[in-house]
Amino acid sequence: MSIQAKVTTKGQITLPKAIRESLSIRTGDRVEFSVDQANQVSIHRMQSRGSSAGCAKHFLKPGHQPLSHEAEKAALGDALRAQYSARSKPGK
Repeated sequence: MSIQAKVTTKGQITLPKAIRESLSIRTGDRVEFSVDQANQVSIHRMQSRGSSAGCAKHFLKPGHQPLSHEAEKAALGDALRAQYSARSKPGK
C-alpha cells in the first residue's frame, strides 16, 4: 500500500484514514516511527504493557454484537467444563 500525505509548515502530517484503520490507530494513541539503513520508515501503534483490549477485534464479523461480561463468563465456564470433563473420562 502506498499512500501520500502532505507535511505542514510545522512538520506535521495527517495519517491517512486507510493507514489509521489498518493499524487500528485512534485519537490519543501513541505511534512509533523507525528508520532502517535504507531510509525506509515504519510506523507502529504503541500498546501499553499488558494491554490486550481489542486485540482480536479484526476476527469479528461485520455486525457482530459483543457479549456482556456475564455472557462471556458463562461461555468460558461452559467451554472449560466441556474440556476438562472430556479429559477426566476413562480412556482419555
